[in-house]
Amino acid sequence: MKIIIVLLLISLSITFSQSVYNIEPGTKGNQIRLTVSNISDLNQAEGVEVKLVKGSSFLSFTNEIEIIELLEPKEETEAIFLFDIKRSAPVNQRDTVEIMISDHAYRQAGVNGMIIMKAFVFNYTGPKEFKLEQNYPNPFNPTTTIQYQIPELGTRRAVSVQLKVYDILGSEIATLINKEQEPGYYEVQFNCGSIASGMYIYRLTSDKYSSIKKMMLMK
Repeated sequence: MKIIIVLLLISLSITFSQSVYNIEPGTKGNQIRLTVSNISDLNQAEGVEVKLVKGSSFLSFTNEIEIIELLEPKEETEAIFLFDIKRSAPVNQRDTVEIMISDHAYRQAGVNGMIIMKAFVFNYTGPKEFKLEQNYPNPFNPTTTIQYQIPELGTRRAVSVQLKVYDILGSEIATLINKEQEPGYYEVQFNCGSIASGMYIYRLTSDKYSSIKKMMLMK
């Protein structure tokens, strides 16, 4: 989980600023916490709307708008936006979302009102190591999900990856992945088909890495 804290000062002007934040694909419960502060000595800020106006296909926000009914002079409050990041987000690439803060006067007439635009530039960080996750659900029937991650290896952009399923005696049941893949976070579905209930093993191999985990099929 990543918590991003930003202070926004309300004034009667238009501003636009950017910051870059590193976030990890596949994480949940990330937060953007906007502290909205009325810096006026005399004027109230009424009907302040904090709204996500530009999202991303790789970010899932649980809320896209917050309304602050009234901010007294020198008063401040928070607007919190929660979001999850899809595992499919492209690592080492940037993405931008924008949040607009406006008051009632601006939305009604567009003049003599307040608007602030805040851009968040996200950099999707890549994994630092190989990792094979426990499948879920487990036990399963008939389908389960297997997740794994591939780090950067020097100047090599892709490595050969194999993900196979074996029975408890070591006989190969299925090949789920057998190809070159770039650094990133991956997941694959395994459908048990007509195989019998019991304990099975899945193995990820790539470069000098090898990892084995068990899973239980219960029909």
